[in-house]
Amino acid sequence: MKKLTVLASFAAMTLLTACGDKQQTNAEAVAKAPTANQALADYKEGAKTLVTMIKEAKPDTEISAKSAELVAGSKTIITQFINKHPKCTEYLTALNNAADIIPTLPLEEIESGYHEDGKLPKFDDPNCYHAKDLLVHPATVQAMATMGITTAEMRESAEMEIIEVIAHFSQVEKALN
Repeated sequence: MKKLTVLASFAAMTLLTACGDKQQTNAEAVAKAPTANQALADYKEGAKTLVTMIKEAKPDTEISAKSAELVAGSKTIITQFINKHPKCTEYLTALNNAADIIPTLPLEEIESGYHEDGKLPKFDDPNCYHAKDLLVHPATVQAMATMGITTAEMRESAEMEIIEVIAHFSQVEKALN
């Protein structure tokens, strides 16, 4: 039995080494899994909460703070995404580097520069796009809340931003699992 366990451990280590650039033990892989899953679960729950907050017309300061939490959570997920999908490194790193300024930009600049990728490098993997949206949509809502969500149309627009990110989230979740 002990021989079988040693062989299984050796096979797992060999597989992990062959699949990645960095050697990782089975115990390390298992230890990291809950963190990745927790980050995804926290993000999904936070997005649902934000939709509810927008629908209930919570104060802009609360909506801005919850949006900022999602932006921060997205940065963790994006880092995990880059590790799993290295083709996205340049694209998502440029986005992560701009994360703190995006919510301070005018909405038109966020749209052209980050929703439409005008300020981001080119990419080949469509999964990169889905991961990007985990940051861009809540950053857009954060910018909207900072300016003030004053009309029903603005509220609906903010809600649609987060509903859209929830759709992108499912694609990111599949790509990470």
